[in-house]
Amino acid sequence: MAYSEIYKKIGLEREIYRLQKQAYFGSDREIKMLRNLGVEDNKLLLEIGSGPGYYTKVLLDAFKNTEIISLDNDEALLSFAYKMLNDKNDNYGNRVRFINDDIIKSSLKDNYFDVVIARFVFQHLSDPVKALKEIYRVLKPGGKVIIIDVDSELWGLTYPKNNLINQLNSNLSKFQSSLNGNREIGRSLLTFMKLLNFKNLNIETVINHSDILGKENFKYNIDKALEIDPRMSSILKEYNDFFNLSYSSIMILKLFFYGEKPV
Repeated sequence: MAYSEIYKKIGLEREIYRLQKQAYFGSDREIKMLRNLGVEDNKLLLEIGSGPGYYTKVLLDAFKNTEIISLDNDEALLSFAYKMLNDKNDNYGNRVRFINDDIIKSSLKDNYFDVVIARFVFQHLSDPVKALKEIYRVLKPGGKVIIIDVDSELWGLTYPKNNLINQLNSNLSKFQSSLNGNREIGRSLLTFMKLLNFKNLNIETVINHSDILGKENFKYNIDKALEIDPRMSSILKEYNDFFNLSYSSIMILKLFFYGEKPV
C-alpha cells in the first residue's frame, strides 16, 4: 500500500509529528540492541522506509562514521527528511543519501550493503517476502539485516486490562489490513527469513514500559483539529485517562528480527 494513504486520513503534519515521537521514544534502548546484534560503526547501511528522517538522525548520531542510504517511496516524506538533515550544522548531509525507490523491486546494486535496517515497515507491506528477497539480493555476503516491527497481539499490554486500548489496536489492525498491510507480521517474519536462506537467525525484544519511560509519553496529544471531532476527542480522552490512574501501566513490545546473508 502507499503510505500516503495513512496520512491522507490524519494529515501529513500530524503524521510527521507521530513519526518523530515514535523515532525517539525508547531509541537509546534500540541502539543498544542494534549494537548487541552486531551492528558496527564505519559500515554502509541501508535504512528502508526512512520516512521523515528522524530515525535516520538517531542512527547517524549513534554510528558517527557510518554512511546511510535512506530509501522511501514517499516523495513528501523524503523531501522533509532531506531538508531536516541538511538544514542542521551537524554534517549529516555528508553521510546520508536519499533514494526514492520501492524495496519490493528496487534499483539498488547487488551485494552492496553491510547492514539493512527496516523499522516499522514490514507491517505496511503487501508482499513482505518480495521485500526480503530484495534485502537478500542487496546485502553483501555476511551482511546483516535487522527488521524492527510488532505483532498486534503483543502490542499495548496493559495493567489493569483496558478494553479501549485493545479496541484501538484491533481497529488499527483492521485499517492496515484494508490497505494491504499486516499488523500480525511479527509471527511470520522469522519463518519467511528461514525459508529465504538467511542464516544465524535471532529474535530479541525491546520493551517500552510506562513505569520506565513515564506515562506522559504514552498519552495522545489532542490538538484543535481532533477537538472538532467530538467522538474521536472523547475516545482519546478516555485513552489518556487510563494513564492518570496511579496503578495503571502499559508495555509495548518491539520485536527485532535478525539474519545474515551466507558468505
